[in-house]
Amino acid sequence: MFNATLKNLPVDVAIFSAAVADYKVKNKEKDKIKKKESMDINLEKNIDILSHISKHNSLRPKLVIGFAAETNNLIENSKLKLSEKNCDWIIANDVSDSSIGFESDFNEVSIFYKNMNDEKLQKMKKSLLAEEIVKRVVSQLN
Repeated sequence: MFNATLKNLPVDVAIFSAAVADYKVKNKEKDKIKKKESMDINLEKNIDILSHISKHNSLRPKLVIGFAAETNNLIENSKLKLSEKNCDWIIANDVSDSSIGFESDFNEVSIFYKNMNDEKLQKMKKSLLAEEIVKRVVSQLN
C-alpha cells in the first residue's frame, strides 16, 4: 500500500499523530459470536506505519515526526521511541494529566529531536500549539 502511494512522490514531511491501532484481532470469526459468560480474544501486532515509512530509504520523507502519548516515564519512553522508530522528532505529552490532552482544549508537549536539544512547550490552547509545531517544521525545512 505504502509503496504504491508514495513511490514516485517526493515527500518533505510526514507527521504521524496517532497509531491507527497497535493490535488487531488474530482470529476473526466469520459468523456471529454467541453470548457467553466470558471470552478470550487473541491479538496480534499491526504493522507499525511510522517505523515502516521512517526505516525505508526509498519512502522516507526528509522529516519524520511521531507522537507519543505517555502515562509515565515520558522522557525515557519518548527518547526510546525516537531512536527505535528512526524519527527526526517525537512530540510527547502526558495523557495521565486530565487538564491537558484528550478531553481538553489545552495541551503541553515536549519535543525530542534527533539532532537538536529537546524542548518543552508549556500548556496552551491546542490551536496555538499546532501553530508552534508548524513554525518549527517550516524552520527546519528552510
